[in-house]
Amino acid sequence: MENVLKMGLFSKKEKTEEYSELQQKNIAEGKLDLLRGEPGVTYTIKEINTDDEEMNKFLFRLGCYTGEKITMISKKKKNCIVVIKDGRYGLDNQLAEAIIVE
Repeated sequence: MENVLKMGLFSKKEKTEEYSELQQKNIAEGKLDLLRGEPGVTYTIKEINTDDEEMNKFLFRLGCYTGEKITMISKKKKNCIVVIKDGRYGLDNQLAEAIIVE
């Protein structure tokens, strides 16, 4: 029985350690990134939180910028499907955690 409890505690600890540095920073600042959002909900993009200029340009070309509506259709382990301006896109976790929503 103790082994089962230890395994349960280990898996909980493991889940908290799987957040990236950017996501931990967002959590600490009270920001909701798209990766932590719920499927089926429409959000408004509050900011794009990245220093990578190429990522900024890519997201802008998709129509993903401050003030725009974004709807998460589904979320899987390594990516999420979103709708931006009537276009459906698959975003990997790195892109999704850079999008701060409200």
